[in-house]
Amino acid sequence: MSTHYRSLTLLLVFLLCASVGGLAQNIRDSRGNDFWLAVPPNDNSSVTASDPAFVSLLVATDTASTTVKVYARRRTGVTDTIVAIAPPSTLWEIRLSQYALYQLQGVENVNGPSPDGEKPSPASIHVTTSHDISLYAVLRAPLTSDAWLVLPTDALSTDYIVTSYTSDVSQSFGSTVVYPSQFLVVATEDSTAVDITLRPDRSDRALGRNRSVMLKKGESYLLQARVENSRRDDLTGSLVTSNRPVVVLSGHRRAQVPVLSSTSSRDCLIEQLPGIETWGRDIIVPPLELPVDASIVASNDVSVCRVVAANDSTLVTVNSQPPYLLNKGSFWDLPLDQALVFSSTKPILASIIDRSANRSGGRLTGDPSMIIVPPVEQYLKSYIVGSVGPNANGRQLYTTHNISVIVPTAAVPSLTLDGSSSFMSVRSIIGTDYSIASAIVPPGAHRVRADSAFGIFVYGYGPAESYGYTGGMAFERLYDPVIRLRALDAAGNAGQRDTVAIIVDSVDKRNTEALAGMRSVQFRVQFDATSFVSRQPVELDSMRTVASMWFTKDIMTIAPGDTLAMIIGNHTLGIADSSAIVVDSATWYSGDRKPLRIVTKYVPGALQCTNVCESGDKQRLFDPRVPAPVMRQGYYDIRGSYVGPTLDGLPPGIYIRR
Repeated sequence: MSTHYRSLTLLLVFLLCASVGGLAQNIRDSRGNDFWLAVPPNDNSSVTASDPAFVSLLVATDTASTTVKVYARRRTGVTDTIVAIAPPSTLWEIRLSQYALYQLQGVENVNGPSPDGEKPSPASIHVTTSHDISLYAVLRAPLTSDAWLVLPTDALSTDYIVTSYTSDVSQSFGSTVVYPSQFLVVATEDSTAVDITLRPDRSDRALGRNRSVMLKKGESYLLQARVENSRRDDLTGSLVTSNRPVVVLSGHRRAQVPVLSSTSSRDCLIEQLPGIETWGRDIIVPPLELPVDASIVASNDVSVCRVVAANDSTLVTVNSQPPYLLNKGSFWDLPLDQALVFSSTKPILASIIDRSANRSGGRLTGDPSMIIVPPVEQYLKSYIVGSVGPNANGRQLYTTHNISVIVPTAAVPSLTLDGSSSFMSVRSIIGTDYSIASAIVPPGAHRVRADSAFGIFVYGYGPAESYGYTGGMAFERLYDPVIRLRALDAAGNAGQRDTVAIIVDSVDKRNTEALAGMRSVQFRVQFDATSFVSRQPVELDSMRTVASMWFTKDIMTIAPGDTLAMIIGNHTLGIADSSAIVVDSATWYSGDRKPLRIVTKYVPGALQCTNVCESGDKQRLFDPRVPAPVMRQGYYDIRGSYVGPTLDGLPPGIYIRR
């Protein structure tokens, strides 16, 4: 009998493609077409009509004109909609001049009120675009500003560790003004459950380390450190976990860096944090180019590099010195007066916190800003970045704009800025195969490329103001363990009993701590209900053609070849003689039923009915093209086999005459 296999039904093709998509996905990076953010507290005490505060969204486009839609929701819940067309290859500004409508309000004085502290707020900003862009946000008030790279929703996470800086206070007209370490969370979906574990034993609003809140789509949640004359907490090391992807914006209301005197200048710090799963083990931190009028008053009056650990027992080596031990959430501050080359046994996060430029008043160029440092593992070969260029009443806020890159020394000849090799300085980093290249650039969009992957930093200075952010990076899940599940093929004749099995195909043990804490897994299996009839209960779709089954499996250890599920049933002549067995939607849990950061990939199986043939457009269990056998008259045994025209010489038995 000849057998011909037909194509899958449309739905099953879709399911198969979705499963195969788990094997080969596009790299997650900082460009996208859907973004969420909110506006954290800043010090707006010096705002005047001639020196305003505002929030700007800067859209860095590629080669196509791009429609930008901004849905800015006020603290009152009212949404303002802005639609703009950004020209190609430009940095297009959308300014929200009425910043106070959207900015969350926190504590400003010791024991003072915090209108939006630790409660859901409707204030947030949602940006969608017709083409992929890089998006930057600027929060500006007189003498205190910063900017940050806004991450697209596909680069968001459910697990974060906060990096910030030490809280500070100052005396002003008889009251104590507080400048707290702070962070905020923005939900991108409804029913987002957020759990927060603080590093200090209290926050500005309440005692205790644990917070839990349920947020609706677009709601924000602000948390600030407790600040008193004798207490200056730091929220660095606080944990944020959620059941759905969220934005975490971390920073400081107005930081002095490092903390040296009460008269030093301060600036707000803002950066959007990357999820823990994107942290790396190899990081190179460049010293920032100093403003031309920089004034250093002491040996410790330098910018700071802060390193935070994702796991306990993390050994961190810098510039080949003896390793430093960090536990989960603990941090290490180092002076950034030279290039710092980190290597660690487990993932870490590094940030640059630029120095205070003015130690005794005045308006020297520069002030604190915060920059997340991309790990070497997340470098890319090409970036479109934006150098911030907003003005206030015709006055440029930032007078100097810098781009610095960490690039393999061998790739320096291929490094281009806006199509030319215009980096003003290139210097090698001792003990490595990398170099630092720097350039002063005009405000606007810039394209930077090289033949090898490199890291990029964008920053700038004005009188007692600054901004800084990473120009971009990949957001791959680097060191989460990867488990591949496979659905085994199942083939048989119509009516034949068979078993569909789901097994562990491979285990990539990148994070043994996560695997050690694994206690169960839940996943789904789908197959053609018309081609395989399960003896176990199934859920059917509305067409009653696709069967779904959910499985929960308790596990203590996991290894390739382990069987996670078995479905017993029978092959049938269905709507397709070949279809997909799809396994997906796996979630791995710890003993207390908390989801673990484990990447699951899937290999679909094939479900086949092997004794099906085709005649025209119809399926049959016999081949109509083969002539039917001619019935011979005589005797047949009980199996239907012809034995002869007579019974002569046959052994005793039961025979049928036909």
